[in-house]
Amino acid sequence: MSDQGYYFEYLKRTERFPQSIYHKAKHNMVSEMFLRLTPGALVLDAGCGIGNVTAKYCGLYSIVGIDEQPSSVKYCRHYCSGKYLQANLYKIPFKDNVFDLILFLDAIEHMKDSPVVLEELARVLKPEAKILICTMNYDSLSWIILQNSWHRFFGGSCKPYSREIHPTPYTEKILRLHCNKFFREVSLEKRLMGMELFYIGRK
Repeated sequence: MSDQGYYFEYLKRTERFPQSIYHKAKHNMVSEMFLRLTPGALVLDAGCGIGNVTAKYCGLYSIVGIDEQPSSVKYCRHYCSGKYLQANLYKIPFKDNVFDLILFLDAIEHMKDSPVVLEELARVLKPEAKILICTMNYDSLSWIILQNSWHRFFGGSCKPYSREIHPTPYTEKILRLHCNKFFREVSLEKRLMGMELFYIGRK
C-alpha cells in the first residue's frame, strides 16, 4: 500500500458525515476502555493512522502510536501530543510487558500474516492487561452490501472489497481463532448492525 494511497487520505475523512456514523461505535468502545485505566497509563495505538481516535486522550494518558506510513506519523507528530514512531507491526520496537492497554483498530484486516502481529502485540502487553481489536465483519450482509455499494461508488480510494487492501477479511469465527491463541477472551461483540467486530482480550 503506497504512502499516499487509501490509508492516509481515507482516515482524514472518517470524522465527517457519513463516515462518522460508521466510526462512532469504535469511538464509544475506545472510550469505555480508557475509563477503566489509571491516569498516566501507557497505551499503544497499533496502526495509529492519523491519531484521530486516541489524540484526545494524550493529556491524561501516555499514548504511543506506531504506524508504517511516514506521512501518518508526521501528521500525528504535528497535530497530536503523544509519541509517534514509524515502525513495522511484525517487529514492534519495544521490550516485553510494557503497555497497560493496546488498541488495534481497523488494522488487523490489512495484515497478510496477522497471527505474527498478534503475537508481537501480546509480547509487549503487560500481564493481565487488555487489548481491544476491531475489524469489519465479513459475515455481515450489511457490511458486504456497504463495501460493494457505497465504497465502490463514493469511497474514492477506500476499497475494502479489494484483497490488496484487506488481505485478511475477518469473521467472528476467524477473529476468535486468531486472537485466542495469544489472549484470554474477555468479550467479542458486534456493533453497528453487526458490521463491526470488537474483541477484548487479556494477556
